[in-house]
Amino acid sequence: MPSILYTVRTTCPNLQVRSRFLAWLSPNHVVEVMKGGATGVRIVLPDRASDTAPAVVETQYTFPSRKAFDDYVRVHAPALRADNLKNFPPESGVTNERLIAEIAAEF
Repeated sequence: MPSILYTVRTTCPNLQVRSRFLAWLSPNHVVEVMKGGATGVRIVLPDRASDTAPAVVETQYTFPSRKAFDDYVRVHAPALRADNLKNFPPESGVTNERLIAEIAAEF
């Protein structure tokens, strides 16, 4: 049964908002996702194209199976997503994109 890579790509309007987002994200939010079934996490800060480009954070969670991920989405994700929206409502300029993928191989 393949593991699942769950990536949340968060776009912040600037570095100041990204810093506030990172302080919210780790360790508290990340710990809660891991309590919900994730077995690993990686926080990635992609290069910015320019000083005026949005500041992106990619948070990559590994789940041991699709069932573990589906359980997380059903039981834990609603409260965690609500907390995200409470701290970073639409008017903050913060947006999230989610990608779910099977891990085919790791070396």
